[in-house]
Amino acid sequence: MRAKKNWKNIKAYFQGNIRYWLYYHLNGRFLKEHIKEQYVFRTRVMRKSCYDNGTCDKCGCKTTNLQFANKQCEGRCYPNMMNKGAWEWYKTTKTYKDALGQTIS
Repeated sequence: MRAKKNWKNIKAYFQGNIRYWLYYHLNGRFLKEHIKEQYVFRTRVMRKSCYDNGTCDKCGCKTTNLQFANKQCEGRCYPNMMNKGAWEWYKTTKTYKDALGQTIS
């Protein structure tokens, strides 16, 4: 299944690719620390087949570029990108409620 072409997905595509480029070509100098930490977290919890294939099984987006976008994967492998406060809360409690009210542990 391919991702639908809408504003949210187009924005996520550019956001993910720009952040990916900054992370790997400029050593993440212009990325906030909580973004870099969540990128590492997301690559660790994502579906292994998606990581190994280099594309998401559900939407076809390139991994690991997809993990830098604010929106979550259509396969719900990981939550939306959290703001700094929510990310700090998650790191201490290992619990987070996403926008749909679903608990992520």
